[in-house]
Amino acid sequence: MSNGDLSTAFQEERVSEATPRTEVLLVDDDAALLSWSERLLRKNGYSCDSADDVAAAQERLERHSYALAMLDVNMPPGESGLDLLVRIRTEHPDTAVVMITGEDDPGLAMTAIEQGAYGYMVKPVGAGEMLINVANALHRRARERQSERLMRSLQVAVDDRGNELEEALQDLRVSNAQVWISQAETIFRLARMVELRDEETGHHLQRMSSYCEILARKLDLPTAHCEHVRLASQLHDIGKVAVPDAILLKPGKLTEAERSTIETHAQIGYEMLAGSSSEVVQLGALIARAHHEHWDGRGYPLGLAGEAIPLEGRIAAVADVYDALTSTRIYRPAFPVRRALETMQSERGTHFDPAVLDAFIEVQPELEPVRQAYGE
Repeated sequence: MSNGDLSTAFQEERVSEATPRTEVLLVDDDAALLSWSERLLRKNGYSCDSADDVAAAQERLERHSYALAMLDVNMPPGESGLDLLVRIRTEHPDTAVVMITGEDDPGLAMTAIEQGAYGYMVKPVGAGEMLINVANALHRRARERQSERLMRSLQVAVDDRGNELEEALQDLRVSNAQVWISQAETIFRLARMVELRDEETGHHLQRMSSYCEILARKLDLPTAHCEHVRLASQLHDIGKVAVPDAILLKPGKLTEAERSTIETHAQIGYEMLAGSSSEVVQLGALIARAHHEHWDGRGYPLGLAGEAIPLEGRIAAVADVYDALTSTRIYRPAFPVRRALETMQSERGTHFDPAVLDAFIEVQPELEPVRQAYGE
């Protein structure tokens, strides 16, 4: 197979993905939501079937191929949307799955994502949110199918052409990495569940994670790992889902007991994420537990000091505090950048790793566009 043949095959794959009308299977025992979803999707050019229980959904899946299934997590007694998710990913691997639930439960969401869901929405679902999740899932499905087919074609061809196709295979590996990053981005929507409880934090996750990536590059971490740091750092406060709103959103000074409660979020976040099969989620667990450790050993939850604190945690600590100081809070206005940096320099060698803080100050010109783009 020549390079020209490969190019033609690639174009044909793209056409074959785009030509058929998209088929969506909606599975929900909420008749009103089912009807609304069907109307919304059909209005936007999607063809739909629906089922109000798992048995009906399985019957439709046996008779017809669907590009996407949207499943309610909680079905009638004895039936589980999660169980159906597993069956679809096993028996109908070409069908993407997005879960919908009335439970705002990060643990449940993580389970769904790790079992193969392409997205996770919490009721009530808005029209924009549903259409975005459908488009994202279908786009990722098309990329994965295209990648798998081309990989099979290339592997057959490589038996005959050997090293001549190595470059093409490398390009495809890059494509697979992009698909993986798309999946990772879906996982990290979980982190925003914390932010939604506190309107003041606004675009904190976008700013803080971007600061982490910039700082990681300045510290000469490998390019791929810098991207991992950006993604994983979005999970740094995931453990706050376990902190009561009365404490998390309290405008005044916290009592010692309340502060102790908030401090549990670092260890809780670690326990929520640790043990995942995803390398980035594992890194998220590390950052969640380490980003409140102090260089002098007076942080929490482990009281680590110096280089015993993982570098990614030291990076996140600097980025997180900088964003907190330069953002408006219910109890104070945002600090000007200069004052924020002066405040942080006063804790150089106590709270912050001196080398990491110095590097952060050096990349200020790169940080400011991010701060402006994702302002309050």
